[in-house]
Amino acid sequence: RPDDGERAARAGYAIWQAGEAFRNSVEPGLPPIGKTRVGLHWGGAVVGNFGGKSRIQYTALGDSMNTAARLESANKALDSGVMASREFAERAGIDWWRPMGRVVLRGRRRPVDLFEPAPDFPEADRALLAEAMALLKPDRAAAIAIIAELVRKHPDDLALVNLLDRSANLGDDLEFVLD
Repeated sequence: RPDDGERAARAGYAIWQAGEAFRNSVEPGLPPIGKTRVGLHWGGAVVGNFGGKSRIQYTALGDSMNTAARLESANKALDSGVMASREFAERAGIDWWRPMGRVVLRGRRRPVDLFEPAPDFPEADRALLAEAMALLKPDRAAAIAIIAELVRKHPDDLALVNLLDRSANLGDDLEFVLD
C-alpha cells in the first residue's frame, strides 16, 4: 500500500513507546526491565516458515533484515531507542526524522546514514541539525558548534549528546565505526 512506510515507522515508534511505558511501570524493588530498541530499514526479504522436520520458525531473511537487526543493536551504542536508515526514512513519508550521522554498523563495510524519529523535537532544531550534518564535510568545526548548541538546549537528549561526541571523533571519511 502507498502508506506502508508511514505505517511501519509509526508501528516501530509505538513498539518503542510501549516498551518504555512498560519499563517505567515496573514496581520499585523488582529487577529492572531492559530497554526496547527498534531498527528500521527498507529492502527485499524472504518471509515465511523455515526449518526442518523437527523445528519450523516463521521469520524474515535477507540483507535488509540483517541491516535492520544491526540498526536495532546499534541503538545501545548510540544512546537511542529507534534508529532508521536513510532508505527507510525517505520512504516513510513523515517529517519527524532528524539526521543522526553516518556509521559503519558492526559486521558491515558500507556506511549507513542514520535517522531517528523525533516527533517532539522542535522543527527548527531538526532543521539546524540537518544543517549541521550538511556542514560536517566542508566545515566540521561549524557543524560541531551547531550540534553543541542543540545539546545545550536539550541536555537530557542522550542520543544528541552521543551525536556530538561521535561528530567530534569522526575519521577523514566522516563515518563513525561502531564496534
